[in-house]
Amino acid sequence: MNYAKTCLLASTILLSPAIASAHTHKEIMGTVKSLNASQIALVSRDGKAITIPLARTTMFMRGKDMVGADQVKPGQRVVVVLGEDDKTAETVKLGPVPKGK
Repeated sequence: MNYAKTCLLASTILLSPAIASAHTHKEIMGTVKSLNASQIALVSRDGKAITIPLARTTMFMRGKDMVGADQVKPGQRVVVVLGEDDKTAETVKLGPVPKGK
């Protein structure tokens, strides 16, 4: 029993730095100004212009469904999840399609 407690304590201590340093992805909300193959330009609520580079691996999501970049339109509200580098878009989350469209 004492051996089990020691192993549990040791594994907790060894895993603590890994858990503490886990990367949390930064999210940026804004209204789409423009989109091209290399970047998405947003305007934040306070009117600040934000340009975020896209990667070939950037995913465009509406809910749990993957959609094409062609679904992103100027004036649309989005959330951009940044990748590990905190600079490049990993995921662009689109809001639901307005009813009647």
